[in-house]
Amino acid sequence: MENATRAQQRLVAKGYAIAVDGDFGGRSFAALMAFIGNSADVTQLRKDLGTAAAKYFPGVGLTSALRVAHVLAQQSVETGGFAKMIESLNYSVDGLRKTFSKARISDADCNRLGRKPGAPALSPAVQEEIANIVYGGKWGNDNLGNNQPGDGWTYRGRGPKQTTGRFNYSDVANVTGLDVVGNPGMLGDPDLGMNAGCIFWDKKGCNALADLDDVLRVTKAINGGTNGLPERTAALARAKTILL
Repeated sequence: MENATRAQQRLVAKGYAIAVDGDFGGRSFAALMAFIGNSADVTQLRKDLGTAAAKYFPGVGLTSALRVAHVLAQQSVETGGFAKMIESLNYSVDGLRKTFSKARISDADCNRLGRKPGAPALSPAVQEEIANIVYGGKWGNDNLGNNQPGDGWTYRGRGPKQTTGRFNYSDVANVTGLDVVGNPGMLGDPDLGMNAGCIFWDKKGCNALADLDDVLRVTKAINGGTNGLPERTAALARAKTILL
């Protein structure tokens, strides 16, 4: 990646204890992930994800500063600042309505299932019901491939990209040879999850969109819509302050 030494110097200036050696490896990626996620804490998860990024990014052409800025901005928002590997469906009523279209979930189901103000976290059973509604394939043509009862929950988002849906899990299985369709929890592993995210990034042609510096089109490719676009734009701006 170009200007790796400068990026490391900027991270050190922000308080991250990394080497300034021009080798933007796992430790540098982990610090960058923490910075993009507005955290000073380089957690073990971020370290593991940083190691995986250094391992898998070159294989899908994620070698330029601009491309890396875009992919990490997207991943940061998808994972709450590189803090979680498995999607939470613990949505409030308003959160459900803002996140998913009416084609995916009705107002009635949002009100019935969403977390009410002051209430505790939704039970796993309720979260499962939400996942099976919003990802269950009942709302028309989609590329998730969820066609069996329970697929929405089984193939909910995992990994730094939050890989979602039977089709996308199948893509990972086809590339890696690992049975992630039969064992979907495997994608919660930082290494395999990052590999899965890179497979999706490459499949969707996101490098070309990142080269155009088009955060809207990258977001649509990653998310299927514009959910979280302001947060993704802000995360990209933070990444650029280090990388560009």
